[in-house]
Amino acid sequence: MKTVKTTCKIGACEPQCGLEIDVDKGKIIEVRANKSHPISKGYICIKGKAVPEYQNDPERLLYPMKRIGDDFERIDWSTATTEIGNKLRQLVDQYGPTSIATYWGNAADTTGMIAANTICSALGSPNSFNVLSLEYTDRGMVAQEVLGDQTLILQPDADHSHFALLLGTNPLVTQGMTLLQRRPRIGGDLKNISKRGGKVVVVDPRVTETTRISNQHIMIKPGTDLYLLLAMIHRILSNNSYDKKFVEQHTQDLSQWWELIKDYTPAKAEIITGIEESVIMKLADEFAAAKSGFVTTRVGVQTSHNTTLTEWSVMTLNAITGNIDRLGGVFFNPGALDNTALIHKFTKKKNSATSRIGKFPQIFGGPPCTVFADDVLSDDPDRIRALIVIAGNPVLSFPNTKKVEKALEKLDLLVTIDLYQSDTGSFADYNLPAATIYEKGGLHFLTMPFEPYPFAEWRKKIVEPRGQARPEWDIARDLSKAARIPFLNNSLFNFVDKTFNLFGSSFSEKHLAQLLLMSGMAKKKLSVKKLVMAESGIKVGEIEWGNFLKNGLLTQNKKIQLAPSKFVSRLKGVIVNPPLTSDQFPLMLISGGRRLATFNTWTKNMPSLSGKLKENYATINETDAKTYGIKDGEKIRISSKVCTIEINVSISDDIREGTIMVHQFWGHHYNSGQSLARKNPGVNVNLLHDDQERDWFTGMPVFNGTPCSIEAYPI
Repeated sequence: MKTVKTTCKIGACEPQCGLEIDVDKGKIIEVRANKSHPISKGYICIKGKAVPEYQNDPERLLYPMKRIGDDFERIDWSTATTEIGNKLRQLVDQYGPTSIATYWGNAADTTGMIAANTICSALGSPNSFNVLSLEYTDRGMVAQEVLGDQTLILQPDADHSHFALLLGTNPLVTQGMTLLQRRPRIGGDLKNISKRGGKVVVVDPRVTETTRISNQHIMIKPGTDLYLLLAMIHRILSNNSYDKKFVEQHTQDLSQWWELIKDYTPAKAEIITGIEESVIMKLADEFAAAKSGFVTTRVGVQTSHNTTLTEWSVMTLNAITGNIDRLGGVFFNPGALDNTALIHKFTKKKNSATSRIGKFPQIFGGPPCTVFADDVLSDDPDRIRALIVIAGNPVLSFPNTKKVEKALEKLDLLVTIDLYQSDTGSFADYNLPAATIYEKGGLHFLTMPFEPYPFAEWRKKIVEPRGQARPEWDIARDLSKAARIPFLNNSLFNFVDKTFNLFGSSFSEKHLAQLLLMSGMAKKKLSVKKLVMAESGIKVGEIEWGNFLKNGLLTQNKKIQLAPSKFVSRLKGVIVNPPLTSDQFPLMLISGGRRLATFNTWTKNMPSLSGKLKENYATINETDAKTYGIKDGEKIRISSKVCTIEINVSISDDIREGTIMVHQFWGHHYNSGQSLARKNPGVNVNLLHDDQERDWFTGMPVFNGTPCSIEAYPI
């Protein structure tokens, strides 16, 4: 038996906690926390402890499978990649590049992301969808307009802060205050803010694990966070309590903000948000007066109404209080590699066209997933006809599930590359088995800016792939050859691979990583050999406070653009048109709640976790239960304008009156290869969410703030 140090990888769980893994006879048998890991420092959650179940699941997809009628039959890899490649080429030749789409989901690592995007790009298609457009592209849009590039994503510095304002986020469960942030001991970090005399305030319509350790919990009406932030900005500007020196030196156009909100007082915000005027004023005053602080959001806000405008307001509030690139505020981690330069290099040959439906821009590599079903189901000759899915599950992840099902059924070609035959895989023509991170290793360099400091870590290959599972890198290379397109959308890599072939080898992920580390984009001289030998990664520097404001901004005048014209124009109308319920749909549905034993759709076939989860359920307030004659534990009906579902209910005062919460990423009733997930399928709340409810700028869906009605299930 041997013990190997590596990182956790179930789904895309951000902390990537350090693990010690025992391997016996080529099989992972036990997992422990790595107490010496410099970032996780001995932390491990129940998902990490269940890694052997994930890795050794007897129901994993281990061989290429092809649909024959209503069943799937095993085929060899050569046949699978040849047939798929030929079909892709045929569709492009007959219907053009827009007939092809790819999608990578939340379990994809850097290789999976690059594989999906470059296959699409090499075929000339702009349709490289990804999971970030379901929950995160608002950040990219704001970074582009305010900071000069969509890759300039800021993260909170909880280590030194004196005020944390958390909107719609539950970091004690997600282990990070913003998407992709690697902060596995966040509970202790937040408690330390209070210990140093600071304050933690959580704005959330329900009680969560994080609200219980906060100094203040503000129960807001779902979908109205923007209006709270506007009132706070009004209060700070009207009191002249903003950081005048910072604003003058580093920002532009603050005066336009005052013109926008000079009449939007905390009293007006109280009517919309349900938060008392005095509470809003005190919150603004305390935040402005704090020695340091940050405002940050996550899924509860980022998948709600007006999400881009809300993130713009978050950026503005952090800026006018001087909390950008400041110890204890929000900061940009340049990473061990220059990811901005790297991403621009990889996307240089990409078709950057807007989405055919809705004309939305590409952010973080692709158009919004909300347009996928409409595109496929249209009669336009340029519609999408083929989809390759890597590490994703669109039928459970996209809004308006019934429409997504119809779209998947209409496709001429659907291919999944995954660990399992997933729910989406039940619709597929081909299901191809992917290797786990423990079976391939690699450098997840696209997430480096979300480390707490410049840091690089090689994930070691620990065991051989089970069955005929293969890394996405190898699958993408063979598909590219079959479709007669350059691998990674770069003819140079084709040449390099052919050269390696002459010597009985091939161009690998390690070779790409070495090229990147030698390219001049690395912050410190690194090599793959050094990274592989390092047990728990290599720290390559510190955050240089103030450097981002001096050298990192990519706006034309090197200042923070507080009032981009497109945001200003849209906000004028949004201020007077807040999201509201109606007589027909009097409650607001949210589905952003998370539980520690699950990561989206990825843990439902693991016995130790499935036993804790059982199924999902709805939660409503006791007052609402009395109003509608609903009893705890019974079944209810929830209706929106697009669908009705039936689900068991839990009654609790831990949720705001007028709000109903249903956990997302359930509904495993498809003919997947996951029998345990099918045994406890739960209910897919995305049936209720309308894919036409999209953010104005990014096309992101609304999963938190869907007007609905409820009724007791008829006996």
